[in-house]
Amino acid sequence: MGNKRKIPYGVINWATLVRECLFVDNTAYIRNLEDVATPVFLRPKRFGKSVVCSMLAHYYDVGLKDRFDELFGKTDIGRNPTPLRNSFLVLQFDFSTVQVGTLAEIERNFVEHVRGRVERFAAQYASLADWSRALELNGPAAMIDKVRDIIKSAGLPPLYVVIDEYDNFTNELVVSGRDLEYNAVCGHDATGDFTRESFFKAFFKSFKAGLADGTVGRTYFTGVLPITLDDLSSGFNVGTVVNLRSDLIGLVGFTKEQAGRYVDEIFSEHALPAELKPTVVGDLERLYDGYHFTPDSESLYNATICNWYLQQLVAERRIPRIVIDSNVRTDIGWFRRLAQTSTRALDKLRAYIERGEGEGVNLSALSAKFGRAKFFSEEFFPYALYYLGLLTFENRFRLNIPNLTIRNMFVDYYDELSEFKNVDEARRAFSLAAESLALADGTWRNLFDAYWQHYVKARIPAQAFDKMNENFFRTTFTSRCLDYLADFYSFETEYNSSEGRCDFLAVPKVGSPKPARLVEFKYFTNAAAEKVLGRDTPDAETVEQALAYRKALARRPDWNYTIDATVVEVCGNTGYNWFDLLGDCSQMTNATIVHK
Repeated sequence: MGNKRKIPYGVINWATLVRECLFVDNTAYIRNLEDVATPVFLRPKRFGKSVVCSMLAHYYDVGLKDRFDELFGKTDIGRNPTPLRNSFLVLQFDFSTVQVGTLAEIERNFVEHVRGRVERFAAQYASLADWSRALELNGPAAMIDKVRDIIKSAGLPPLYVVIDEYDNFTNELVVSGRDLEYNAVCGHDATGDFTRESFFKAFFKSFKAGLADGTVGRTYFTGVLPITLDDLSSGFNVGTVVNLRSDLIGLVGFTKEQAGRYVDEIFSEHALPAELKPTVVGDLERLYDGYHFTPDSESLYNATICNWYLQQLVAERRIPRIVIDSNVRTDIGWFRRLAQTSTRALDKLRAYIERGEGEGVNLSALSAKFGRAKFFSEEFFPYALYYLGLLTFENRFRLNIPNLTIRNMFVDYYDELSEFKNVDEARRAFSLAAESLALADGTWRNLFDAYWQHYVKARIPAQAFDKMNENFFRTTFTSRCLDYLADFYSFETEYNSSEGRCDFLAVPKVGSPKPARLVEFKYFTNAAAEKVLGRDTPDAETVEQALAYRKALARRPDWNYTIDATVVEVCGNTGYNWFDLLGDCSQMTNATIVHK
């Protein structure tokens, strides 16, 4: 590929990014960040937060003043920089590297990390002062205090302190239920009193003191949750959580417009086949878009996972075979801990998977700061999932699942907590039916039957179907299809057409001779089975809906596929009717209904 710029998946260092990679320019947000001296920016894991840390470190480093044009000349902030550029000594930390063990091991690992970063700082600014006295000390706070003393006595520029994943190892303690160790790290005693000192709390107090005496000019912390910041109490109560500010929402992630321009640039740079682009754009939107961090904010794509997909695209010069990055999966331990028991966690999942219910929200409850106790309170459950990236704002009053990747994750949680038996047998049956559909003369009917026999009928208890609706089938069937057929089809649930939302849509990927498949589900309880099953004519309203959706798709100017439409009537877990709607879709009445 010669000197073509790379996709920056796994690239965190700003200098490397600018020199070697294509990227979305979010540097304009630096101006807005400067409104706050101590911003704390929270986002779910693997959302691109670390790149921002490196960007800020390079922008404010006084030692990189002569390289400013190289590092920022082609960016928005480079064309119109702020007066604070290149005016600080930058001290960086990354707490994701601090390993969790016993309390003594945590403290030792933390001390080693801080010492390593102070050593790097001392080498970086060796020409400005002798920092050896700081490195002779043992405690993290003592080292920072000495660095500040040297800055003050030598009249050096103040510190810009950047901490990436500030709450990474404390969150590990939280999710594993190690509350005593968490309290000790944050400076609480056994009664919950906040007056106890700890190595972690003392470390942050040093920066707070530096902000007061001018040896620390600014700080920037990233993480996932605000609970550690709140539980540190007086350790760093000057931090300002800014992730809900409208002028900073897009600091990490891509907007739809940015994603479109980025894809165009990638296709041009790497001379990718133009016919792949509609599928790429659609995949990115369905799989990685949909994050609304406030009710009225623009939807954002997960930048890191987009780059994971796009890196595969460029390397293979074809649509990626795997579209769900397993690294984005949130530990199911969070779900268990938040719900307090596995049984309650499964009850919560049933609301999302079986009934498609979102969570009602009260915006005032989404506080800027709150401690561990509130985070694990029952009424705070949906907001906790919001911070973890598992729910997002559907509208002003409701949180819901953002995209197919997270929906697939929820189905995995649902399966795991349900402790289904004969999992290998079910996977094998669905895999064989999927292989036949993709590579031979298999049918969607046979694929659905494998799903029905080995997933629905064999696993889900009959009483569960009394409260279900169509959402269970479109969600779990789509999840199974994503696992086995993402190489051949792009999938969507509740596809938004001009005629409304259809339940299930599978669009063949480039090169496939297969038609697209649209499925509309109609749900009946087990009690209606005798009346519904085996009839020759489906529910008329459902047929009309399915044909209207098919007609709307056919009108799209970019649509180049034959569309097969199907109505599936399911009766609890008793049985189902499969109706193929054949014929001309220019008029709804011209469809031939075939019952199989």
